[in-house]
Amino acid sequence: MPTPRLARTAIVAGAATALTLTVLAAPAYAAPAITLNTPSGPSGGGNAITGTIAATTAYPSPLAAGTTPVVQLQYIGTGASTCATAPKPVTQIAANGTTTTAGALTVNPNDVYRLSGTRFAFTVPSAAYPDVDGNNQPSTVNPDGLVLLPNQSSSKWSVCLYDAVSNVLIANGTYTLAPRPKITSIVPAASPALGGKTITVNGAGFVSGTTSATVGGSALKEIKVSPTGTSFTAVTPTRTAGDTLTLSVTTPGGTVLSTDPDNNGQPEDNDSSTADAPLYFAFTNGAVVTPRTAPGGASVSLGFQAAGVGALNFDQSGAAAPTDATAHIFLVRDAYLPDSNRGVQECLHVVVIDNDEVVCTLDLTSSLDPVTSAFSGNPVPDGTYTVTAVADGSTTATPQDANATIISSDATFTVGPY
Repeated sequence: MPTPRLARTAIVAGAATALTLTVLAAPAYAAPAITLNTPSGPSGGGNAITGTIAATTAYPSPLAAGTTPVVQLQYIGTGASTCATAPKPVTQIAANGTTTTAGALTVNPNDVYRLSGTRFAFTVPSAAYPDVDGNNQPSTVNPDGLVLLPNQSSSKWSVCLYDAVSNVLIANGTYTLAPRPKITSIVPAASPALGGKTITVNGAGFVSGTTSATVGGSALKEIKVSPTGTSFTAVTPTRTAGDTLTLSVTTPGGTVLSTDPDNNGQPEDNDSSTADAPLYFAFTNGAVVTPRTAPGGASVSLGFQAAGVGALNFDQSGAAAPTDATAHIFLVRDAYLPDSNRGVQECLHVVVIDNDEVVCTLDLTSSLDPVTSAFSGNPVPDGTYTVTAVADGSTTATPQDANATIISSDATFTVGPY
C-alpha cells in the first residue's frame, strides 16, 4: 500500500527558524482489477471461476506465496458500486424490485485456491458460509448461496479479494449473475443432415445476443431469442446423420445440456415438476431434390442435395451396372432394400457440384426391374417415388453399407401429367 508523504517547510520568524513537518494525505489506493475467465454465471452458484490480477511494477505478485486470500462477493446496487476496503460481515441478499440493496457472501476458504502470484480460483457459493450461526444452528443467511431474487433477471456483484491476515483489499472485479438456463422441449427434434431446418427450443434463461447452441457439436445458426427469454429459434447446420445427439445451450447463466434439461446436475427421477428426462436430437439422412415432378416419358436433369453426397464414389461415366458396389441414385417406390426393392430407374451421369450436392439425368422413357435392376424397355409408370442415394448399390450390400437416404417429403418425385 502507498505510504503517506512527508513535506518539510522552513518558516522564518525574526532570527529564529522553525521547522514544521506537514503530513500530506495519502492518495486513495486503487486496487488492481481482476479479470475473470467467465464474467457471468448461474443463479445458485456452484461453478468454478479463475481470476487474474493485473500486476504492477509496485506489486508484481499481489498474492503472496504461502497464503490463501479471502474472497467475498459484495452486492452492486443501491449504495454500493465497488468493494469495501475491508471484508464485510456476511449479509442476507435483499432487493427492491430488480435493484439489489444488500448482500455480502464469503466464499468458503476450502473453495479458494492460490494458483500463482497473480492467479486464483474459487467456487461461487451455493450454500451458506459459515454454515452454522452463533447458536451452532444451521445458518439461515443466504442458505442457497449467490442467487437472484424474484423479479430479477440479472444482478451485478463485486468480486473482492482480501489479504487473509491484514484484511487489506488486494484486488477487485465484477461478476454478473444470470438465470440458470433450462430446456423443456425441442420442436421438431430432428433435421435433415443437409441442415437448413428451423427448430424451436423451449425452456428458460435464454438471453438475446448472448445465447449460443450446438447439436452433436455442430453450431446452430441464426439464433433468435423470444422477448420472454423462454424460447429461441435456430437453423440447423449441415452435419453427418446421427441420433441421440445432445443439444447444448450456453447463456450468461451457464450451459445446459439436453441430457440434463432441468440443469440440476441430478439423474432422472420421478418428480413430475422437473423436466429431467433426457431430450435428444437427430440428424436424419434425408435429401432435397429439384424438380420434384415430370411427365411420363420425359428426361429430367435432377438436382440432389444431401449431406456428404458429393463425397460418395459415383461412376460418373454412366457405364456402371445398377448393381455395382459404387454409389447410385435410384427412383424408388417406398423404402430402398438392396435385395428386393431397388428402384424403378437410376439417375445417371452424376456430376458433383460440391460436397452436399450433385446433378444427374433421370430418363423416364425406360425403367429397371425393382428386384433385380434388370433393364426394361417400358417407361417408368406414373406414381410418386422417393429419390434415394445409396453408397453401395450391390444386391448383397447390408443396410449399413448401402446407407440409403431416407423417405422424406423433400425427396419425393412424382411421375405423371401436370
